Order: sequence, then C-alpha cells, then structure tokens
Amino acid sequence: MHASHQSDHIELSIELSGAARNFLASFQNKILDTICKQSGIKDTTLKNGKLQLVGNQSAITNIQSYLKQLLPEQDITIANKLKKYLQSCSKGLLLKNFVQKYRVGIFYHEISTDASVTTNNNENDSDQDENQSEDDENDDSKSSSSRASSTAKSACGDAKRSHVCVKKYIRIALCSDSKDSLYKAIKELESYNLRTQSWTLTQEEISYILKQPQQGKPPQKNTTFRNQCSQIKRYLLRLVQALSNITVQMFVFHKNGVWRVKVLGFPDHVSKAMSKIKNCLDDNVESEVQLPISKTMAVFLRKKASSDIRKLEKTHRIKITIFLPFYRKRGSEEQDDDDGHDCLKLIGCNSRINLAKENVENFLESLSEQEKHFSCGSWDHSRNIAQNIRPRLTAIQNSDDCEAIGWIKVYTATERRETTPKITVSIVGLNEEAINGVVEQCQNIVDGYVEWKPTADEYRTINTALNIKKSPSIADFQKQWDTDVRLDGNKNTIIISARSKVLADDIKEALLSLGEVNKPRVKRISEFIPIQPNIRRFVNHGITALLNEAKSQKIFVEYQNYKGVTINCGSDIINEIKQKIDCIINDIKQKIVKSRLQLSSAESDLMRADAYKLACRIERETKTIIRDVKADNTNSTLNADNTDTSSIMITVVNNRGQTIVVEKGDITKAKNVDAIVSAANGPLYHAGGVDKAIADAAGPALDQECKQLIAGNKGSPFPAGTAVKTTAGNLLFKCVIHAIGPQYKDGKQQEHPLLFSTVLSSLRLAEDEKFTSVALPAISANTYGFPLKDCTNIVVCAIKQFFADFPKSNVRKVILLDMDDAVCNSFAREVNNDHRNTLVCDNNDVRYCKLPPLKAKWCWQDDDDEKLYCDHDMRTIETAFQQYVKTWTASELIIGCDNLTTGTIVNYQIHFNPDLKQILKNKPNALNSRLVCGYQLRPDTDTPRDIIRYPVVQEEEDSPSVVYQPKPLDSYNLQAITTETAWDITGITNESVKQAEAAIRKVIDSATISEPFSINLSQDLEDHKEQLIKIAAQQQIEINFEQECSEQLQMTLKGLKANVFEAKLKIALYAQDILKTHADNADELRPPEEWGNQETECKLVEIPRDDPNFIRIETRMKETLDKVKIEKIERVQNVRMWSHYAFRRRELKKELHLMPNLQIEMELFHGTNNTQPSEVYNGEYGFDMTFCTSGKWGIGTYFAQKASYSCTGFDFKLPNGKRQVFLAQVLTGDVYDCPSDPSLRRPPKKNESVSGRRYNSVSGDTRGSKVYIVYENRLAYPAYLITFTC
Repeated sequence: MHASHQSDHIELSIELSGAARNFLASFQNKILDTICKQSGIKDTTLKNGKLQLVGNQSAITNIQSYLKQLLPEQDITIANKLKKYLQSCSKGLLLKNFVQKYRVGIFYHEISTDASVTTNNNENDSDQDENQSEDDENDDSKSSSSRASSTAKSACGDAKRSHVCVKKYIRIALCSDSKDSLYKAIKELESYNLRTQSWTLTQEEISYILKQPQQGKPPQKNTTFRNQCSQIKRYLLRLVQALSNITVQMFVFHKNGVWRVKVLGFPDHVSKAMSKIKNCLDDNVESEVQLPISKTMAVFLRKKASSDIRKLEKTHRIKITIFLPFYRKRGSEEQDDDDGHDCLKLIGCNSRINLAKENVENFLESLSEQEKHFSCGSWDHSRNIAQNIRPRLTAIQNSDDCEAIGWIKVYTATERRETTPKITVSIVGLNEEAINGVVEQCQNIVDGYVEWKPTADEYRTINTALNIKKSPSIADFQKQWDTDVRLDGNKNTIIISARSKVLADDIKEALLSLGEVNKPRVKRISEFIPIQPNIRRFVNHGITALLNEAKSQKIFVEYQNYKGVTINCGSDIINEIKQKIDCIINDIKQKIVKSRLQLSSAESDLMRADAYKLACRIERETKTIIRDVKADNTNSTLNADNTDTSSIMITVVNNRGQTIVVEKGDITKAKNVDAIVSAANGPLYHAGGVDKAIADAAGPALDQECKQLIAGNKGSPFPAGTAVKTTAGNLLFKCVIHAIGPQYKDGKQQEHPLLFSTVLSSLRLAEDEKFTSVALPAISANTYGFPLKDCTNIVVCAIKQFFADFPKSNVRKVILLDMDDAVCNSFAREVNNDHRNTLVCDNNDVRYCKLPPLKAKWCWQDDDDEKLYCDHDMRTIETAFQQYVKTWTASELIIGCDNLTTGTIVNYQIHFNPDLKQILKNKPNALNSRLVCGYQLRPDTDTPRDIIRYPVVQEEEDSPSVVYQPKPLDSYNLQAITTETAWDITGITNESVKQAEAAIRKVIDSATISEPFSINLSQDLEDHKEQLIKIAAQQQIEINFEQECSEQLQMTLKGLKANVFEAKLKIALYAQDILKTHADNADELRPPEEWGNQETECKLVEIPRDDPNFIRIETRMKETLDKVKIEKIERVQNVRMWSHYAFRRRELKKELHLMPNLQIEMELFHGTNNTQPSEVYNGEYGFDMTFCTSGKWGIGTYFAQKASYSCTGFDFKLPNGKRQVFLAQVLTGDVYDCPSDPSLRRPPKKNESVSGRRYNSVSGDTRGSKVYIVYENRLAYPAYLITFTC
C-alpha cells in the first residue's frame, strides 16, 4: 500500500489479489462508481493492476475493509487439462463467455501433481497433436473444489504397458461482486467434465475429405501426412461449427496407414459433434458393393428389368451398373460362347448402401433363375439343336411380350466327355410362368429336331422332287413350312428343324406326299389371337379343352406368349378354331368384374416378394387376376422410359402444418406446385444451369418478359438479394420466380445475408401472389460457386424464417428440388437440423442487408449488342474506375463473369483507357453520358471487348426503409413418407373379387404386428428419438414413444413383421453404438504390431523359419500334405487392404454381438489357380469377386480348411516348378452349411418369415475338406503367401 498527501486528501494505492485485479479489469465501472459514491472518496482509478484512491484517511480505511466484503474470493482446484481446454478452445471464447456469464475474475496459482495412481495407457506416443502433450492426455478431466477432498479416476484404459499416470491440477481463485454469482460459477466449474472420443477414419472417408476444397481453394496434391492431418482437422471442425453453441477440440493422427481422430470437449458437445460428423460422412462418402450375377441375369437386367434397376437407383439414391470382370471382353448381347459371370456394382453413400444392397439382393432373389436340361442323342445333335434354339432365345430376348430370357450353356471338351449329351439353358424370368414359357418353346424346338431316315425309295422320291424336279424346290418348301429341312445324301437322312414335334410330323407327311401327284396339299398358316393380360387366366382356363382337342388334330398351339396364343394349322380349319376362341374371349369379357385396392408401399412390397408369391397364391385360391398397377405402367418387360424421376427424400413440418420437402428430380417437371424458382443472374440472361433449363422449357415468352423487366428497371440489372416474376410460358406453373443470388467471392462481400435475402424475397413474392406451394433449387451453389454446405444451410434457414415471419402464410409447402445427389443430401441434412438457436448470419446483417443504389451502369460490347454486367460486377468496376480517375494509376482488376454461352464463371481482365484523362480534361461532362472507358480481355482468347459506362440518376427514397426484425424460428418434426400403390383385382364374379380383397387384407393383417421395445439410453433423449424416427421411417413402420423410465427409452413398433424385426435390429445397433466405449479399440483397426513403421502401401516380408508363425503354418500344411516342402512364407503387408478388412471385421462383430461364442474369423487356404498372386495382394479388393467362376456352391470366393484341397489343383504354378497358395484370414461369420448348390449367388436368408437377414458365408464338404465360400469383396485378407514344392 502506498500513500501520498495532497491538502486534506490523501492518495493511496491498494494492492489487489490476482482474481480481484482481473475482475476489476473486466467490470470496473460499476465497482468504481460504487466506491466513488462513498463519503470522503474524491476519486478512484485502476492503474497498473492497483486501485488508486483519493480521499480522506478514514474513508480510505473504510474502503479497504469494504473491498473484502464487496469482492469475495474463493479457491477451486481443477484439472490442468480442463484449464488448458477452456483457455485454448475457440481462442478462449469458452472462458470469456464463462467470465461474462457470472461476472467473475480468475487468477491461476501453481500447478500440483498427483503421482499416486498407477494406470495403463493405450495411447501411442505418436498419437499426440502438436498442441497437446502426452501429459495433457493423461490429465484427469474432472474438476474438484478445494473445499472438499478430491479423488480422481484415471482415464487410462487397458494397455500393453503400465506406468505412473501423473495427473496435473491447478488451483485457481475466483472473485466477484456477488456471492451468488461466485457460488454458481464454482458449481458450474465443478460440474465440468471433459470427454475424449476417438475413432478411425476409413480410406474412403480420407479420400473424400482430402478432395474437398479448402476455403474456396482447390484441393492440394502430394501433400505430407502432416498437412493432410491439418486439412482433415479443418474440414471436420467446419462441420462442427455449423452446430449452435457447440465447441470442441479436434486432433488428427496418422500412423502405419491408419488415420485416427480425437474429439475433446464437454460430453454433450462431443456427442453432438460426433453425430454431426458421422451423419455428414455417411451421407457423402461413397462406397462400392459388388454382387456377382450370372451372365443370363445380367442380360435380363439390361433387356427386361432396366426400369426396375432405375427404380432401385431412384429409391435408394445410388448408382447401379452391370460390368464385366476385367479379364473378359464382350462384343454384344448376342448369344455367344462366353459362359462366365458378370457383376452388379452398387455405388452410393454409406448411409444408404447397406439397405440398398439388401433390397437389390431381395429383388434379384425375387426373380426366377433356373437351369433346364434337354437330353439329346449325341453332342452333334446338341450342337445342331442349340443353333436352332439360339435365334429363338434372341427373339425372346428382344421381344416386348416375354418376361424371361434364356442363355445356352457351352460345355468344354472335358465336360462333354464327363456327361451325357444335352442342351442346358439358363433362364431368368420375372416369375415361374414366364420361365415355363421359355422352357416350353425350347422343348418344342428340341422335340421338333428330327434326324429322319426314310426308306431308300422314299428318300429317292423326296430328293427327286426337291432337288431335281424342284417341284417344289427345297427353298420353296422351307419357306412354306418356315422350317429348315436338309437332305444328307451320304447317310440318306433328312434333318428337320421344326418348332415342334407336331410340325415335324406334318413335314414328314408332306415330304412323303411329294411323290403322290394327285394328292392335294393343304397349306399351313399361323394365326395370332390377342388376349388381354387382365383376362388371360380366365381365357386359358376356358380354352384348355379346345386347345387339347386341337393338339390331337395335329394343330400346333403356342400359348405361352404374354399377349395371346399362336395357332399353326391347315388353312381349311384355322378359321373355325379362331372363331371358337374369339367366342370364349367375348363371353369372358361380358362377365368381367374389376376392383381397385390401395395398399401402402410396405404392403405392396409384401405382395411383390418372392416373384409375387402371395398374389399368385390368392389368384389360384380365388380364381381371380391380381395386377400390380405400378408395375404394369412402368412395365419392366417393355423397358418403358419412365420420365417421372422425382423421389421424395425427407419431409419436415412445423406445428402449423407448414411443410418443407426435399425431393430429387427435375424442377421443370415438378408436380403439384404453383410456382418454381429459377436461380437467375441480375441481367436475367439465361446462360446455363437450372436457369437455362427452365428458360428453354418455358419458351420465348419467358425470355421476352425478362427483357421487359430489365427495360422497366431503366436498363439496369436487378441486384442480388431480390426476386422478380415472369410467366411460366410452356411450363404448367402459374409463374416463374427469378431469384437473383449473389456470386460467391470470399465470404466477406455480404454473400451470406444476400443469399438469405434472395430466398426470403422469392417466398414473399410467392406469398403476395397467394401461391400455396413453391419449388426452388440450391440458388448460387453451382455456377456462382457458393459452398454447398453454406448454401443449403442458408436456404433452409431462410425458408424456416419465412414460415416464422408468416405464421398464416398462403404458402404451405416449399419443395427443395435438385437432380444432384450431393445437393439433395445436403438439403436433407439441413431441413432435419434444429435451427432455433442458430442464425445463418449476424442479426444486423440480416436486418440491414440492403445494397446502396448503383452510381453507374456498366456493359460490354458483344458481337450484336451491349450486354449488362451483373449488379456485383458493376459495383466492382465502378469502384475501380473511381479510384482510377482519382489517381490515374492503372491497377489489375479481374472479375468473374457469368459466361452467356456455357453458364460458367469466366475470369476477365478489365483495362481502363489511358487516354481517359485527356478525354475528361477536354470534356468534363463526358461522365454524364455514355462513355467507352476501356475494354475487357479474356486471357485464353485474347479478344478485347469494349466496356461502356452509363450514369445512373439517383432518386431519393419516398419513405424511410423499415428495419427487418426476424421472428423466432419454429421446431420441425420429421414426417413419415408414405405412398400408396394401386392393385387391380379382376374376376368373373363379384364374390370372387371380394374374396380376393379379403384374402389380401388377411395376409397383411397376419403379417402386421405391434411390439413393445426398449433400449438403454438415458441422455439426449430428444436427439435419440429423432434418429429412431428416421430408422422407423426407413423401415416403413410406426414408432410411438412411451413414458420415459430411468435408464431406458421405451417405445412401441408397429408394422409388417419383417420390417419391425429389421427396425428392432437397427435400433439395437444404434443403441450399441451410443453406449459403446467412447475410445475405439485402436489395436483392432491398426495393422499388426509386427508390421512396424511401413512407408509403402504394400510389401511382402519373408518370415524366418524359426518364427512361431512359420512353424505353425508348416505344421498345418503337413497335416494333409506329408511330403510338402516349404521354400518360404511371406507376410502380406497391404495397409489399405488391411484397413478395409479390419473395418469389415468390426462391423461383423457388431452385427453378431448377440452370438458372443461364434467364431467369426477363420484362417483358411486359397489357391489362385491361373491368377497371379500379385493381382490379389496388390489389388484393390484382394480376393476380388471379379476373379470368381461358378463352382459347386455358386459364384463366390472359395477357401479350404485343409491345405491338400488348395495345394493340389488350385495352386499357382511358377515357371521354376514351385507353387504358391495363400493362407488367408476370412470373415466367415454365421455360416450356413449345405450340400452343393451351383445356383447360389449369395448366402441364404436365416429365417425368411421373420427377417431378411442372411448368413455371412456358406460351407460344404468336397474332396476331403471343408470349404467356405464368401460372396462379397473385402471379407478376406491374404495374410501369408506360401511358396512350396510337393
């Protein structure tokens, strides 16, 4: 304390504690005013951390005592890690907010340690961020007060090495002018608890993140791991920053090819940040799944089911392609001798790919795929008959009226020696009926192939008539019968290739009659009788007796055609048969009764399952015809072009019924909307993107009205943040709203508030027009370069703000529509976010976002006329121009203009004329009229274009502008998307139709269940409920939450049995993910320790002969190969492949967590046969499904328990006589053991009546060994390459 005297007053300096000093530094005004009001105190100031008092002695003495009461202090001990977190997170914002919230001053005392607790640490030394030491990692994250004894629990988990975990604490002092605030501040500090959650990024996630632009810059290439870690960290932090009031620290590490992320923060912050990151990556990172399919199936999907594939793509928003394994080439879809298999490739984001895969597998399984064998007398006969069947199968393949295709299997020479002569046709169809139609046609051709040996006299007579007298010629005879007939003079045989045995017998008679001159010849003709599909079953039943009678009269009837029957017989009786059939058809038409039944999409899926198995059964039982109207309309067999490509992704609604819908589709074909919004530029030129697509579809009327609007705006472009309307022209909307969005520069040019204003202006315009629904795209996101995440966030916030501002709006629904998956996914995430505590931009930016009037209008000279710059470019050029005329110093100006031909942003250099100074000197008023001020230059074309300036007369505003005051946003609930599909029921009587309806309802009711279900979740229940509602909507069931109990979230699930079962499984997995240990088991995903630090992505490491693994593998091989001699064993160290395998292993463990005793991983042998082993261990997928060929258990990758199986016949043979096989780690999971089944393409379902879950692999016994077959990539890792002799 220091004192100095001045007259009657003294000046005294009072030393303050650190906490009091910091408190006064932040909140001195109130305290100093209070002190100054004390009697005897003349002045008080805070200087150099000391309190300077001027006053009389007694008053100052009282103040010293008063300060202790006025500024109470209290000490508290917290973990040093918590202190560092509060200081460093968000540049100390957390600590600043804490200080302001409770009006406290904080001072830090000494750091103490507690080394009494021995712990295990599973963190590698390298897993430390440059800003985070190992000591920080081990600090306890829970604070404790100095008023009570504190005990800290170690945060260290199981590990490989033990050490003393030194926990650091720091004592801090808190000071406030309010005891209540001080108490609350200490209580909050005591409640602080930090959580560290870590996880490993997949290779696909890493690739995706590194491709993302950094702050508007293009992605970098060939950067160091350190730079990549920083880039990943920045990207993840940007995702979290979109959340309101969430602050976390992020650390990214890389070692041995594994990327790990740690998030540090308060538990609820970490949980929400993790959820945000996971959802974003799941929605954006694409993965690939390959499903092996037969070549026949591939052709069927291309030719007959392309619309079904499109529907699956549309439903799941994935891409499905059929591709050929790289080692095969295909010329065309003609029947050829390639008997391999194809693959179905599914590409989509992680959040959808698994469900899509499941549904694609179910669709493939619903198709009928069979192999039919037709015996032949010899392989020559087989070859000849196959040549006759091929054209017929090709015709079926290209036909619009057949729902199946066939493919002839080609036998190798070895196979022909080992089996009896036959023709094998692989057939794929929509149902058994379609397959039976193909089988019947093939059987008819087989039966119609006759190698006939007439008597010598008969042969001589026939040969004379056809080849010598040519009465008729053999060509005319073949044309008359539409059949190939060949005479073999060497064997005196006649080969007849007829379409049926009936025709072959008739041809025999016709050939024998060639020698009978006076015998009349009856001409055979074919007649097609059409039958409508909706009465086909009744007609077939009605004409059965007639057709059987016709066959006995040697009349050939082909009635498996989808659209009718074909009759082939003599011209003398065909009219009679045709009349009888027509009479039956007309009679049935008179009796037909129809009814339409509406079913939900889930109920319809139940009816469609297993190739319409339930529908077919009900048809048979009730003698009706049940047709899927949607399937008939899209008609996959006709390969119709389905122009309706829109699909609803998500719908949210507030409590007033105002709705936001995200839909993928073409905005020009939007349905049930009054107006659509076009992403326009200021001059209303329609250069590219959505704007051009709308203008082209609307026609010239829209363009003409746009020109009128510009003319009415005094020839100036409309500024960003505004919207205007025009006619919709040829489009079926009431109008088109042109939203002038901002061009994105650097985020600092009011782009965010301008885009917000653009959307609000568009919706207000729709409200003024009393529209009820509007569709709009991602304005400014494409051509104008707005970051997609920011764009969709702003657009959605603006829509919600509009609904909040207009609670009784005419506009009840806003549809966010785009064709791009990434845009739709981003919209879908945003509409489901809670924006009530989030402002897209600062409040003041939103309220006062209004650009000043233009001072000048700028144009550039096109070939034909002058073209306006957009409002932003005009302002940029005018600012540069004014600077130029002040200094007459040229500076570089580059603007990004909207190119009028391509709709892309092109950079132009702006140059001002150097002689402008002289022009303005000679004519001072030159700026008051049109003036050519310079030129623009596009560097890649080197063609200058004049730039012209027009002055703009400033007008005073008639009334002051009203400040916009946004209202609080509403909460929005996810709305289940339910669609109904129609089913037509046709019968001969009303009673049969009603019976069919009742049977369908009974089947659905019996498959519908309502089950209680509960999971152990006790925190963040509202967030969890949102996720569970999404799962329920995805599974098309209802979910109702019960009253919350301690530690449990109870609900009732109602829906179809299979859907409820799947929903329960997914909900249980979701709960398991939430409850699992927050720190991943890093060892599970890291490469094995013996790999060491590996710089290259893949290498082979030879293991010593005395290594335990070498001895173990050698012993195992000698169990079944006693004479084997191992030359060397190499460990395959492929970091990328191991990463994929380890992730699949972890996911499989989660899936099978209810079967803890199940051995999910086995070590099995695999021989690559003719494939180079390097193509496996260096490949993308390792044991790639594209290498697979069909075997005893179908198309899959085969592994053997015994070395003798893989090493004898399937091993790879080196030129030096040595051989190689792999010993692989294989994820067999839940195995289905079964006899040989070559038709398998994937493991069967476990219990089809309850769930669609499949086994993970298939096993069987062959050649003295148990073999295991997997049907997906990345389910096996080639652990060891064994080189041996035997």
